[in-house]
Amino acid sequence: MIKIIVSDLDGTLLNSKKELPKRFPKLIKALNRKGIRFVPASGRAMHTLKVQFFEYYHEIGLICENGNVVLDCGELIYHVSIEKKELEELLGRIEKIDELRPALCCIHATYIMDRLPAFEAKVRLFFYNTVIVENFNRVIAQEEICKISCVDGINPLINACPKLFSITNQYDLIPSGENWVDIVKKGENKGKALQMLMAKIGAKPEETMAFGDFLNDLSLMQVCEHTFAMKNAHPDLKAVAKNITSKTNEEEGVIDTIIEVLNLKL
Repeated sequence: MIKIIVSDLDGTLLNSKKELPKRFPKLIKALNRKGIRFVPASGRAMHTLKVQFFEYYHEIGLICENGNVVLDCGELIYHVSIEKKELEELLGRIEKIDELRPALCCIHATYIMDRLPAFEAKVRLFFYNTVIVENFNRVIAQEEICKISCVDGINPLINACPKLFSITNQYDLIPSGENWVDIVKKGENKGKALQMLMAKIGAKPEETMAFGDFLNDLSLMQVCEHTFAMKNAHPDLKAVAKNITSKTNEEEGVIDTIIEVLNLKL
């Protein structure tokens, strides 16, 4: 019996227009009737996901900021905080890398300094409550920062990740898309967040289903039994997942797979 279904958003549950599937409201009702918790899992901020899922906020779990903020039925159950001195050191390293622009992610807001319109637009797409500041000093002093999200104007796999390799004994570098990389405390990821929700709800790995499409979903595939990479997923994720959906995110592959596996009538 399935108790939790967790799904990545961009490239997985959402289409290329960032829209939820048309059948999503019916799916949530059907899952609620069966006592199954649905959990969106994303690199997006908590304040963004609360807006996107406001109709279902008290019925679902939320894995935000690639696992660095976790909620269940509207209750904040976990969040990470990076120490001030560590943040200053990390930002100093980022500053030396060409085409790498940071955003400081807090629970209730996201802060940027760079006013480049293309960068700001990209950040606001995933972090609705984005605030532009002259410098990060006050933010670091007054806010709890859970992660640093960076837009890499080249490609994080060939630019940011190799150049920041020396920090990987303390931090994980999580590519979250073609131009995104998250810097997070070691071991903080979607998989760890899912395990917290599993423990809270009382769900075993064999009672948990996960969907993803990119490298930041690898940790989800490692902690539960029913794992699905999207038809449009990165090859490395397909290699780890036990199943591959027959349809892409554009074809509502997540919805169709859940209907088939659980024998739902929507």
